[in-house]
Amino acid sequence: MKLGMDLVARHPLPLSLGTFFETWIATAAGSARRSLGRDEYHLRIQVDTGARLAATGRTHVCQVDLEAASLGRNGARPALLTPVDVPDGSPVIWGIRTNRFLDVADLIASAGARLLREGSEPAPFALDDPRVRLECVAPGRYIVDITRLLAD
Repeated sequence: MKLGMDLVARHPLPLSLGTFFETWIATAAGSARRSLGRDEYHLRIQVDTGARLAATGRTHVCQVDLEAASLGRNGARPALLTPVDVPDGSPVIWGIRTNRFLDVADLIASAGARLLREGSEPAPFALDDPRVRLECVAPGRYIVDITRLLAD
């Protein structure tokens, strides 16, 4: 199957110069090839509610405040769908590394997510959704088990 993940703002969110996000998809066999996403913010901007902060499968460097330049809404580019081989019973993990949300409470309060699957509409979910398991492995480093979302 082909998957992608978007991290989205739950409320207007200021981002500082140097804010970054790395996101990827992994199974028990390791990280899915070409699933790594890197988002860098090289200026201070505000991202509105529902706008994308980060996504898997591509690199996005934000160097222009699109709203101030009247060019559109601030936010990262969409995820690129990545082939993910999921053996039966294997967990599917979404990894997040950032310097913006250093504790799990801030991440849950400030960001939500969208699961993207080839041939399906994006499926939004909260990071405290009972179908996912969010674990903080170090400040700014998170593992999100999305296996149960894929079963729905």
